[in-house]
Amino acid sequence: MMQNRRLKIGNWKLEIENWRPSSFGRRVFQFPISNFQFPIFNALLFLTLLLPATAQAAGAQSLESFIEQKPQWPDLVGSTFRIEGRYSVFTRDLVQMKNCELPFKSTQQLKASGTSKVIEVSGRLAKGGTSGKLYFEVDQIRFLPTDLQTLAERERAISRGAAKQWYELAEWAAARGKFYNDDELLERAKVISRNGLKLERQELKELTPQALRQLSARVPVLGLDEALRLDWLHESLSLEWESLQKSAPKPDLTVDEFDTTKDPLFQFLQRLDKDMPGALTRADNVLPLEVNEYRRNSVLSYRNANDSRRRKFERLFHVEVATVAIRRITKPDDSNGSEVANRIDEFLPEQHDAAEQHRDRELAFLAKNSATLSRNRLGELVQRCRDRKQESLAKEAITLWLTRREQSLRKDGVTGLIQIADDRLALLQDQPGAGALLLEALKLAPTNEDIHERLTKLGYQKVNDQWVQPQAAPLTPNSPRPVGEETDRERNIRLGVPTVTMTSAELLKCLGSPQSLTRVATAGRITETWIYRDGVTVRHTITVERQTPGGTAKVVAVQ
Repeated sequence: MMQNRRLKIGNWKLEIENWRPSSFGRRVFQFPISNFQFPIFNALLFLTLLLPATAQAAGAQSLESFIEQKPQWPDLVGSTFRIEGRYSVFTRDLVQMKNCELPFKSTQQLKASGTSKVIEVSGRLAKGGTSGKLYFEVDQIRFLPTDLQTLAERERAISRGAAKQWYELAEWAAARGKFYNDDELLERAKVISRNGLKLERQELKELTPQALRQLSARVPVLGLDEALRLDWLHESLSLEWESLQKSAPKPDLTVDEFDTTKDPLFQFLQRLDKDMPGALTRADNVLPLEVNEYRRNSVLSYRNANDSRRRKFERLFHVEVATVAIRRITKPDDSNGSEVANRIDEFLPEQHDAAEQHRDRELAFLAKNSATLSRNRLGELVQRCRDRKQESLAKEAITLWLTRREQSLRKDGVTGLIQIADDRLALLQDQPGAGALLLEALKLAPTNEDIHERLTKLGYQKVNDQWVQPQAAPLTPNSPRPVGEETDRERNIRLGVPTVTMTSAELLKCLGSPQSLTRVATAGRITETWIYRDGVTVRHTITVERQTPGGTAKVVAVQ
């Protein structure tokens, strides 16, 4: 309907002809501009103030938008409106709209109709006579369907529509439900958003892990439940895992220690543990039937599971990925068993027994290859074997190491045989084997005092110029005298303090065999450097000299 409006701005009077509401919610004014003369600045200011204040929907204006205009109500007295919304009070001459403090009054008797609380009110803003308070003067009231009825009708209208239409409808329902504090309407908004999201998934040209991850990220934005987000995120990870197993390059196992941070499977495992809430929670009560169910169809099993079972399935997913990733970095000979075991304990603590088996297999590998180890590395290996109660492996490692060392030291004649004997005694406590080697050396150097001293300590006796094997238990090499009879040298030997003038036999009793020994032979003299270590730290560097031929080796310097 066209109307004429007269407005006054200062001393200017303006008549607006053929005014009508536009389809875009703003009022359109038609007037001959030639008959309208005042500064253009005032005109623009007038239009700027007027248009937003008189904005009105093409049909009925929502109560929410009408309330938003509250600061402009005093300037809109006399303006007509059609407003739709819910009422809270309805009497014969008064309507109170919900969440609106403005009274809606009628000079005619009002009558409620039906059960719907949604009405459309036509009328104008007005002021009371003496009070000057604003109120809405009602001309007509029309009862409308409930919001749920309207929502259902709109759903039917877009049943075959695009996802965008569902999102717009959900947005309307959510805004309406929030304004009226309507929980049922808010829940319906979530259902509609969910329908729109599912429709958007159906509209995907290709179901990729990235597309599913993007859809899952929108779930909390739309206010939907966490279960749907996890469902699609799990499906995204499942698709990615299936592809990754086929495309991941083989790891380089020639390196000393594998860098898992650069491996695509361990990187995927890290993201899985971050995304899935149950991935890092150890699950010891998973039934075999649940394992089989998840293996047959992980996506469907997860989708149909409750929260408790989902946490179990997330752990099963973690276990599967971790198992495959660790298996890839396990060397066929188990030479990196400790590294593998550490990864098992880190990612699969429930499989600690398997980790221990890998550690034992690595020790077996090292024991079989101990012949090439340094003296220091051999000591570390033997200690590891003994710490793990693997005495047989320790003995095997020492025996192989001594066998190869004997092949090398025999070339040094008497000195080499003495060193071999000392090693067998220190590493294996093999007194008979050490004695046999010393007797062999004695044939080459019958007057060597070092040999005589060592044989005596082992319990051998010289009878008729022949060394006789001990008949009873040999004397213990380090058997101390009573403290009152102990000499300074004997005390140093007992306390492990090397001193100058000690013989090589005494040095062995004092500190045992060195971790490394170097020998330099010059005319009439053999000089040896004995090095003792604690781990990688050098504890003692001792110089031993022997006059040849037949001289006794003695300590000449201790550092």
